[in-house]
Amino acid sequence: MHGSAQVDKGANKKFRSLAFWAAASALIIAFPAPLRADAPELQVIDSTDAPWPSIGRVNVAGFRMTAMCTGTLIAPKIVLTAAHCLFNKRTQKPHPKDDLLFLAGVRRDQYAARLEPACVKTQEDFAPSRKPKLADIRKDAAILILKEASRLPPVPPLSLKEARLLTKETRFRSAGYRQGRRYLPTVSSGCKLLAKSKDVWITDCSTDHGASGGPLLVETPHGLRVAGITSAKIDDDRSAIVPFYTWQDLLKNASCRSVDAPIPPAARYTVPKRN
Repeated sequence: MHGSAQVDKGANKKFRSLAFWAAASALIIAFPAPLRADAPELQVIDSTDAPWPSIGRVNVAGFRMTAMCTGTLIAPKIVLTAAHCLFNKRTQKPHPKDDLLFLAGVRRDQYAARLEPACVKTQEDFAPSRKPKLADIRKDAAILILKEASRLPPVPPLSLKEARLLTKETRFRSAGYRQGRRYLPTVSSGCKLLAKSKDVWITDCSTDHGASGGPLLVETPHGLRVAGITSAKIDDDRSAIVPFYTWQDLLKNASCRSVDAPIPPAARYTVPKRN
């Protein structure tokens, strides 16, 4: 995730841009902070009930570095996460596939499954950027296509048909393995959508390092669905979400046959401070 961020005090109430401070790697968004009288509740989940076994850690274990993000098993052979998690923040290069591992349902010193990717794919034209704008954040989605299908029950993405049931009263849950709780997932419950701009959702879900790539969950008549992916921490009370409808094409081509390289090597700027 990004480092801590501050709100531009002189900005008006409309979204104008997203940028990182070079020193702090902080995301700034020109939108006033919401009143916190009804702040979403943050809770630690110590459970092996669904969907928690299918939400886990995307671990990177290279020769010189380790890192982690959050991912969700959305199909027997597909793990959904944030695209920036698959890039080395220092070199801007993609992590080697063999350095990636999805540990599903991490719970203290146990986990539900150890799943290795056969290949990974990001949204078309994604590139890590030092000064990402909203149009860049909307592309921050990736999938790990697994070598073997998992027997865990997946948490499916929200469908366009199911999305018709969403209203301004809909509440979401944002899940992830925060750096301060690396071995138990935490959930920000009762989150609401504050605004939409350039196909990015801004919610009042709190998040932190390690929770990048985590699912934004919503209850439907058919069960829990993944409505989005956590991309960025705006400040202590808000996060930027990549909504489900922006990564539908990625899921249509969930095959390693069309992958010539682990992920697109394009990287235009120094990678922001994410993990």
